Amino acid sequence: MLLKVNLLPRTIDESTDLAVVVDVLRASSTITTALQLGAKKVIPVSNVERAMKERSRSPEVVLMGERETMKIPGFDLGNSPVELSEAFVKGKEVVMTTTNGTVAALRSRRAKRVIVASFLNLESIARLIEREKGRVEIQCSGSDGEPSLEDTLLAGALVARLGIVGMNDSCWIAASLYGSVSSNLRDFIAENGVHAKKLLSLGFGEDVSFCAKINLYDLVPLWRNNGFVRG
Repeated sequence: MLLKVNLLPRTIDESTDLAVVVDVLRASSTITTALQLGAKKVIPVSNVERAMKERSRSPEVVLMGERETMKIPGFDLGNSPVELSEAFVKGKEVVMTTTNGTVAALRSRRAKRVIVASFLNLESIARLIEREKGRVEIQCSGSDGEPSLEDTLLAGALVARLGIVGMNDSCWIAASLYGSVSSNLRDFIAENGVHAKKLLSLGFGEDVSFCAKINLYDLVPLWRNNGFVRG
């Protein structure tokens, strides 16, 4: 296996066998939770207009998304995993647009396979990556054009779990950071992460705590036909 960590998203092409999209706070955690609760598919789109077009084809489509961390006017939900319920999403398609996470997902879609990773499904993702023989890129979403602490920590958790040296220095950076704080993950993110502190200031503390839970779910969101399904 050839493993690379992108601390900021790049455009991934067909030379990558597996792209692992990471946006801990909050898109990858929300996508994983929606599929766990029975959503048929989660479809990332680039903008609000595209999301509204998806809604026009079916009133059953659930719209989720944020801009500047807040729910988009006219959408059903924001980008919060704790807002989700089985009653709201089970059997439905969820269309989602966010500031960072869906951008990273769309920039990864040309890879041979694309999955979504969060702390919530860490072990499931690690098991899948272990079976991969080719090129793997962990695609961190970052926040507002800067690397994010929580995404780097998750990338590091995967590198450490796999025990792989990796292709670039970002693998070492991420694994070293995770190794130094893994016993106190939630508090470290909340106290030091710029985006986490912003979420806390806006009343999303429950999201920060929830997204730091490890191995809550046993599933892999897998890209298929322009959206993520339970793989």
